[in-house]
Amino acid sequence: MLKKLFSSLGTRAVPMPENPKGITANHWSENMAGSDAFSPEIYWLAVPEVQKRFRQLACRGSDFPAWVQYCVGAFLDTNGPVANMLSIGCGSGALERDLFRLNAFHHCDAIDIAPAAIETALREAVSIGARSIDYRVTDVEKTNLPEVHYDAVWFNGSLHHIQELEAVCERVRGSLKPNGWLFFNEYVGANHFAFGPQQVAAITHAFAMIPERYRLSFVNGSFGQVQHLPPLPDPVEVVRVDPSEAVRSQDILKVVEDYFDIHTLNPCGGSLLQFLLHGIAGNFRQEDPNSIRILQMLFDIEDGLIESGVLKSDFVVVAATPRLDTPRP
Repeated sequence: MLKKLFSSLGTRAVPMPENPKGITANHWSENMAGSDAFSPEIYWLAVPEVQKRFRQLACRGSDFPAWVQYCVGAFLDTNGPVANMLSIGCGSGALERDLFRLNAFHHCDAIDIAPAAIETALREAVSIGARSIDYRVTDVEKTNLPEVHYDAVWFNGSLHHIQELEAVCERVRGSLKPNGWLFFNEYVGANHFAFGPQQVAAITHAFAMIPERYRLSFVNGSFGQVQHLPPLPDPVEVVRVDPSEAVRSQDILKVVEDYFDIHTLNPCGGSLLQFLLHGIAGNFRQEDPNSIRILQMLFDIEDGLIESGVLKSDFVVVAATPRLDTPRP
């Protein structure tokens, strides 16, 4: 189903379908982490070399193995587990299981809109004995949070699915203790992937530099065929498949700064790679040194465009604390 997001770039207005919450819940029940849509053959961040690069950028070159360990080790500043955490948009629960294995909390609430994802999260938590995680099907946009309760609140690729950013940020801020932390690993690029002309041109030209033998598709319906153009998404189709997808992603950092003091913002790239590699990711294998060399070329192009200011990083890891004054107007 996720493959339907990817077609030629559209310029039409983006109508919102009826019952958008129901569509979103069904979509992420069917396409949770671990589904075919996130396989190493399809999904850019499932390629080991891309994972390694993303982790290094997310952790700002430190020795932490991943962004979760980085946030816990660099910012929570504690010798033991904190009392309470909250994970918003938890999906199938990978983040909470990582935090449990790190002994990061005594209790963790975790919420998501997709019932099947919560069922999977519950099952996986039981399998590792994580009884201190409380999973619930909940829409954070329609739910109040307990006041001054949490030591840390987490979003792992879920904040860009929230339309009511101001309301949710205000609730999260109020739910955190004064010394609590907001952590997120997020897409903050163009809404509904409606990229501007510079980004479209950069993705298209970089894609053309990939040799044909590394542009063989792994997507059902085009498997084994050479892809001649990158699968740039049509924003209208994005909204049809999941109305919440990147609904206000480009506003995230601005809104967060109104309610939180950002202590670190680590750009993680993805401005080219996310769609350059979609559907062809399986061509880039560690046992093929030439494919890894092509990947490094693409890394260098993306880094150069971001460092020169031509493009912004579409993915960031952020650690922030609640603003104690009134939110900025």
